[in-house]
Amino acid sequence: MNTDEKNRYFQELAHNLQHEGFTVKPETEDGLLPVDLDGQRLCQITETSGVRYWKEDVASDSRQEALDWVTAITKSTAEYMRQMETAPQLTASGLTGDYRLLADFNNVVLAGHPTRYGVQFVTWERVRERTALHQGHYHGPDIGLESYTAAKRDFATRSGLVPRSALFAPEQMTEIYRCIHETLDGSCPITEERQKCLESTAEQIEHSVPDLDERVALSNGKELEYADALFAESNGMQFGI
Repeated sequence: MNTDEKNRYFQELAHNLQHEGFTVKPETEDGLLPVDLDGQRLCQITETSGVRYWKEDVASDSRQEALDWVTAITKSTAEYMRQMETAPQLTASGLTGDYRLLADFNNVVLAGHPTRYGVQFVTWERVRERTALHQGHYHGPDIGLESYTAAKRDFATRSGLVPRSALFAPEQMTEIYRCIHETLDGSCPITEERQKCLESTAEQIEHSVPDLDERVALSNGKELEYADALFAESNGMQFGI
């Protein structure tokens, strides 16, 4: 990785980390990217997507979880930035700008478009004997790493690589996550095998939906509002004789 490639990678990574609430400091003299959380040092990232940290900085469960999330963001960002550096230009009638061809299957393409705010991902259908593009689906760059995740999902289903019925939308995974915790936190006995299965499923969802906490809070809030409305309606009921 040359200096320009490293700078582009660190810049993209900083966008994604800042979107998730982390503070990214300027690159050190040793070529490391420092990351802080809540005003305290958390870790440093290398140009090869390695994550260095001190044990005392991740002593609590919450900070260990934060480190795990930084590691996941770092790996995913490195994955698509490596592709962006080597991918050919996407060419089509009427298409202007810098679009890199990341994937092409069944007349559907996935492209990456570098912007000052991060990489934007787009899927298109090839038409006119593959000389033009149709119906662009744009992802990001203002939603951080979720733009890459959403674009991959869109490409996989749109191209037919994966049936749409085989993937859950973030809204669906949020409700599954809530149901799992209602079962785990409930009073009904469950087997140890089922408990482990539910816990691992919940953990998988946590890593798959970046804004899961916000989605859960929103879903809970809507349910509480609905319950309040039902309560008010029942208290105001009048019975005729």
